[in-house]
Amino acid sequence: MMTIQLSREANKPLYLQVADQLRMQIENGELAPDTRLPASRRLARQLGVNRITVVNAYAELEAEGLVVSRVGSGTFVAAPDRPYQPDKPASAQPAANIRPWTAHQTLTEMARLSHQPGVISFAAGAPASELLPVNQFRRALNDVLRRDGAEALQYEQATGYWPLRDSIAVWLRRQNIPVKGDEIIITTGCQQALDMALRMLTRSGNGVLMVEDPCYLGLLDIVNSRRVSPIGIPLDEHGIQVEWLEPLIRRHRPQLIYVTPTFHNPTGATMPLERRQALLDIAARCNVPILEDTSYDALRYEGDPLPTLKSLDTADIVLQAGGFSKTLVPGLRIGYLIVPPLLHRRLIATKQTTDISTSPLNQRALYTYLQSGHFDQHLRRVRQAYQERRDAMLTALARHFPADARWRTPDGGMYIWVEMPASGPAATDLYMAARNYNVAFAIGSVFSASGSFTHAMRLNFVSNSPADIEEGIRRLGKAWKELLEDFTTPDAAYQPAMHIL
Repeated sequence: MMTIQLSREANKPLYLQVADQLRMQIENGELAPDTRLPASRRLARQLGVNRITVVNAYAELEAEGLVVSRVGSGTFVAAPDRPYQPDKPASAQPAANIRPWTAHQTLTEMARLSHQPGVISFAAGAPASELLPVNQFRRALNDVLRRDGAEALQYEQATGYWPLRDSIAVWLRRQNIPVKGDEIIITTGCQQALDMALRMLTRSGNGVLMVEDPCYLGLLDIVNSRRVSPIGIPLDEHGIQVEWLEPLIRRHRPQLIYVTPTFHNPTGATMPLERRQALLDIAARCNVPILEDTSYDALRYEGDPLPTLKSLDTADIVLQAGGFSKTLVPGLRIGYLIVPPLLHRRLIATKQTTDISTSPLNQRALYTYLQSGHFDQHLRRVRQAYQERRDAMLTALARHFPADARWRTPDGGMYIWVEMPASGPAATDLYMAARNYNVAFAIGSVFSASGSFTHAMRLNFVSNSPADIEEGIRRLGKAWKELLEDFTTPDAAYQPAMHIL
């Protein structure tokens, strides 16, 4: 007979306690193959828990191939000699078993969910598909092929298509960055720019990189693949807390500091001018270069632009990475990297060993598009739409989330960082519950070099319509409210949020 003992005082979530005990009974032979497990509602009543708890426990076991769900029949223990063949439709499949929520696993899961029918996903880092300038890029591609013919399909030099590099240099000079076209390297997206900088300046296996905590997930994925140790710098509402920086540098001797000063991913924070200057002063004094990520700088909805670190750099210690994936067309995969002159030859050699050259057709199409003058018009359009979507999400959060949840209004970028009550379920538990409502988000702890922020989530507010944002946040709020019943007494109060920090 199946027995399950639960402890509400234990640190482990209830659904994992259920899954662990069922797993043990399956592996010990106490639950034989083809044994039908109790219906989720019945088992939930027997255990005195919410049905979501049992559903998530069964999903864990199904992801491991220990049980199988048969439509119209129930959930059964899988036969050990029979491959696991779930008969649920694709849209109802449980998410991959992504514990312990590594950066790589989370990136894979976010990409999967972004293409899952019926799922409202706030998880990925993509812009809005319906706002991409498809027709204008089609014309740019056709113009390039008519003008350049086969030349547009041949290898390009490693540094990139010269007219595009020069065009980017002109754009950067308008931001008071004194750069020439031959100082810019075109990369396959900003992600490759970050990877190349790490390859040049950190030692695989024993290198040290200082990062914001929390930090861009893709950067942590690179760090993990290169076996570099990330050291987290604490953040507040104004970005990294520079008073922590010098003691950490003296202690850990990093080869590089990575920061996103404007519209930080994932928190949306922006460093004020005085902190930017303090960061530069400390890095110069300690002789540590800075890698500046400017991916979101152009997506400003309020306030005046702040100077980039590169434009303030008088010690020539800043490497700047940027690109067009967030502001224009992600699929083009065009980014760039600017480095101090002493590193330029090493950068070219690194690029040549990475992928020889970035797509010449895409580079030429981007250059043609930029020359058409449509980019500024496109930016105005997406800024207006994204600001409306940001405000829609803020309104929905205030309506559907608990009063003690905390978030701030970002002046730009793509994300709202939400910290749920620490007394309630962790974000991983909410993610599991939210799957059953066909809504997804990015779990906060995967953005942390220290594994912190277990009750936080990152929400992308640009990739869904205002109506879908309202519906998705409503579903998340409902999932939270139901999940909370497993963590609190029956008469615990739940109040909708009425304010925004």
